[in-house]
Amino acid sequence: MRRLKRILPEGSMRKFTLLVTGSSLLGILLFVFVFYSETGIAPGLAQHARSYLSVAVIMTAFGIVALKTDELLNRLIQWKSNFLLRFVSGLLANALVAILLFSFSGPFIFSGQGDSVLKMTLLSTFAVFVYETFYGLFYSYHYYAVVQAEQLQSDRWQLELQFESLKNQIGPHYLFNCLNTVSSLLYKDTHTAEEFIRRMADTFRYVLSHQKQKLVTLRDELEFVKSYYFLLQVRFEYQLMLDINLPAGLLDSWIPPMTLQLLMENAVKHNNIDKDHPLMVYIAARDNTHLLIHNTKTAPAPGVSGFRVGLENIRRRYHYFTDAEVLVKDLDKFIVELPVLKNPHTPTAA
Repeated sequence: MRRLKRILPEGSMRKFTLLVTGSSLLGILLFVFVFYSETGIAPGLAQHARSYLSVAVIMTAFGIVALKTDELLNRLIQWKSNFLLRFVSGLLANALVAILLFSFSGPFIFSGQGDSVLKMTLLSTFAVFVYETFYGLFYSYHYYAVVQAEQLQSDRWQLELQFESLKNQIGPHYLFNCLNTVSSLLYKDTHTAEEFIRRMADTFRYVLSHQKQKLVTLRDELEFVKSYYFLLQVRFEYQLMLDINLPAGLLDSWIPPMTLQLLMENAVKHNNIDKDHPLMVYIAARDNTHLLIHNTKTAPAPGVSGFRVGLENIRRRYHYFTDAEVLVKDLDKFIVELPVLKNPHTPTAA
């Protein structure tokens, strides 16, 4: 026992102890029941010590074999996708082990009494059926509970990321810049001021109406970006330019809301923009599998740290929908490649 404790981890040791105890007690109970049904008297411990010991050892061996068989079948056949096949295969495999085991060892336990051996074999087979039924139900419930917990955790994680994007979009600094721009336009160009206010309302309406959505169509996201671009263009006195060149077939694909806005904001934040240093932002596609968002680079904006919180937010949100990576290349231009998401219900990269 001390050697076992050194070899097996604490959790495995408890599992092994429970298996030995349960299998031994079940074997002894079956032996007493079969013996009593045949003779009308309970088997005495002194007179049948060998039988008690034998059935305990045999049932323990059977329990270990059944456990290992189920662990092997769990790797080969999934309960979730093939419940009936997994249940039947486990039942047949362990029933076959019980039949073979008691066919050979039964005469030794019951001193050659054929009826007792047959009863012991049938009862053991029935015990296998009960065991497999409860094992399947427990395994399925455990799997369901784990999946539900992971789904809730993932949904909460997505909402937190959405909330971070929302805070960035309607933060006091952004609102102050917008209001300051409107104030300067009111006395210079009332038409542009009116259009600016309308576009600003469009951006806030989009943010508030999509704050709980995990995905939006690329078409809707682009409309939002155009409104956001107009606000930036007026603010930087038209020294910021946006060029969108996407195939029509991609407009109905999906994208996490405010992704393109975060990339535009990132470009504006990290580059100094003036008439001597205009900034160009391009949105295009590569092979209908990736969106390419790249911008020219000017002198670094003063007082801006290099931490790219927005990019990490985008990476984490895409990781929820696809295994394809969000690629970032900081070369002569700053390039971000986003995987195209075709289906919001079964999200994968195209």
